[in-house]
Amino acid sequence: MSSSRPLRVAIVGAGPAGIYAADILSKTDVEVSIDLFERLPVPFGLVRYGVAPDHPRIKQIIVALHKVLARGDVRLLANVDYGVDLKLDDLRQFYDAVIFSTGSIRDAALPIEGIDLPGSFGAADFVSWYDGHPDVPRTWPLEAREVAVLGAVVRCC
Repeated sequence: MSSSRPLRVAIVGAGPAGIYAADILSKTDVEVSIDLFERLPVPFGLVRYGVAPDHPRIKQIIVALHKVLARGDVRLLANVDYGVDLKLDDLRQFYDAVIFSTGSIRDAALPIEGIDLPGSFGAADFVSWYDGHPDVPRTWPLEAREVAVLGAVVRCC
């Protein structure tokens, strides 16, 4: 990298983690040019599509995230699907560094007998439906009279 140009950084994922990474990088002493790539047509990831509508206080984080994007020193490129529209070799060709800040879009398989029976659903599927994620059909089988919630599975390292 030549010292005559800013460090070029690509961030894949424009949810809170990606936007905060861009914010922190832009406030360093290093001259940096940042492009945020987002698969969806809008930013904010789980705050937009993973927080229930009845939690408006939590959704207020969007105000802070919007301020970062509104400053004009971070470029947002939405509707860009990493792995389809853009690959790592493409990013390496044009950027000095790449940060991946993507979330999980699938449930982790639980080793529970009967987990594959009809009427058994994972939290990621349910939350995506409930919060109106654009990749999830707007239908849900609402015929159950009782439910059980199993969780919280945490994976680390």
